[in-house]
Amino acid sequence: MDNLNNTIQARRVEQNNQEFYLGIFSIEQILTFTKFTERLIVNYDEENKPIYNDHIQRKVENPRVERIVDFLLDDPDALFPTNLVIAIPNAVIETFEETSPGIHEIKLSQRVFSEIRRVNGDVFLTIIDGQHRIKGIEAAIAKLESEMINLSQIARSSPDARFKRDLAKKTTALQNLKKIQLPVTFFIDPTLEFQAMVFSTINRTQKSVPQSLVYSLFGLRTDDSPQKTALQTVLTLNSFIESPFHNRIKLYGGKYERNQSPPLTQATMVKSIIDFISTNLRESEKDRFRERKDLKVNISDDFPFRKYYANDRDTLILDIMYSYFKAVQKTFQRDDASLWDFETIETKPTNILHTAVGYQALLDILKDILKEVKTDDERDKVATYKSYLQKAGHINVSDNARYPFTSKSKRIFYLDLSLAIWPNKGPEDNRRTLLAEALRQ
Repeated sequence: MDNLNNTIQARRVEQNNQEFYLGIFSIEQILTFTKFTERLIVNYDEENKPIYNDHIQRKVENPRVERIVDFLLDDPDALFPTNLVIAIPNAVIETFEETSPGIHEIKLSQRVFSEIRRVNGDVFLTIIDGQHRIKGIEAAIAKLESEMINLSQIARSSPDARFKRDLAKKTTALQNLKKIQLPVTFFIDPTLEFQAMVFSTINRTQKSVPQSLVYSLFGLRTDDSPQKTALQTVLTLNSFIESPFHNRIKLYGGKYERNQSPPLTQATMVKSIIDFISTNLRESEKDRFRERKDLKVNISDDFPFRKYYANDRDTLILDIMYSYFKAVQKTFQRDDASLWDFETIETKPTNILHTAVGYQALLDILKDILKEVKTDDERDKVATYKSYLQKAGHINVSDNARYPFTSKSKRIFYLDLSLAIWPNKGPEDNRRTLLAEALRQ
């Protein structure tokens, strides 16, 4: 882009008799001609001033924006390989010419750039697809700038050189962020209907990445992360022949015969272990880039594996998962056969223990047990968990009327187990009420 002449250079692309223009710009350049706006331009008046729809605003999802901010500021490998899609109205095009085969220059009115700099100014180049990315980029820049102002004020009054070093790091981070290059697709003067069609087509044809693939890719990283630890734990539990999970987990990329595909997926198990390490989903993404020792904060019974990860004791995570579910396997039996195990080579569930919701309910019970069992030596023993679970051994886990293979069964099964193991927790115990409500749903 030629900033002096307000000129965009882009290559013409033709697909199915439709044309658009493709260019590459730095974030700093992009933010000179467009930005996030909730207002929707529907037309232009005789003076080429925009006419807005007063009833429609283009809202963004704040959690998505926050994740993009975290991604940009926390991930050293952050990138956006997919195109922004932007509409350029004829109202702001001064000249449009082909300067070399396939390469066009689009000179824009100075109004485009001056209005962008104004608070609540008009945004003439509107974003068809990529609103969340632009808003996330804007928020990330604003956050860095705010932190730089605070550090600058502190550095001026404090003799501690640490603040100057932090300020220099933030300054470099901001400069690097603004230099990131993004591919941009431009449509010239598209109608609202065409913009809607393009947006719908882009988002309808995209296929979400399977979580199992995401976790597998994390597992290929050389850096430590809760995701890598969780994946390694799951793969070990699946491969160890004495493990209660041996060949019980549907691994990403695995090939399974018909009716032999395990109902418990790799992604479900990996996520469940991460949930025992990180305080929430958003923090788990930040934890990917933190050193283990940095997770020694927020240690609590609600995240029982966090202290083991933080102290490089991953084997205890594996041992607890093995011992607890081995106790489940030994506790729930009928006719000397474990109800945890599948009766045949086929893996079609026949009771709640075979399902993902059953697994999740059992994990909730594990968390409750670990709140009482404090020593690592006891947490590593099958007998420890069996002493709790045998109190619930009478539960008919094969009662598919009470425990259908649906999400509501997780709550019912958990409460049945909890009430069997801990019959009375005092006058404020409302578990029986919660159970009655769950059964009525």
